Amino acid sequence: MIEHKGYIADIEYDDSVDMLYGRVANSGSYSVANCLASDVEGLKREFAFSIEVYLEHCAENGIEPVPPEPFGEFLSERLHLRLDETLLGRIEQAARDSDQSLDCWVAQALERSLAAETSTLEA
Repeated sequence: MIEHKGYIADIEYDDSVDMLYGRVANSGSYSVANCLASDVEGLKREFAFSIEVYLEHCAENGIEPVPPEPFGEFLSERLHLRLDETLLGRIEQAARDSDQSLDCWVAQALERSLAAETSTLEA
């Protein structure tokens, strides 16, 4: 895991450029910073640099930076979904409206759905 000032990187390998790509995974519905590097050490440096640039930009422009959200282990597993653009847009809007990250909103919606299903089965 790569972490800087509470921000945690979601890391992927981009084979089209043979590079590691990192983006902030716990900053709400959008990533406040991202970076590219050819190796892990470089990605650590670039991620920290990207966070510092973001925080400096916020300070210079009187903008409150998006604080890092708690990033529990339950979010460490990946689930890739292909969604209709309309549905994705509705989900993204619902997450923004509830002031949550997309990941948190979807996880809570799935929890609610499972709880409702379980209570129906038990009745």
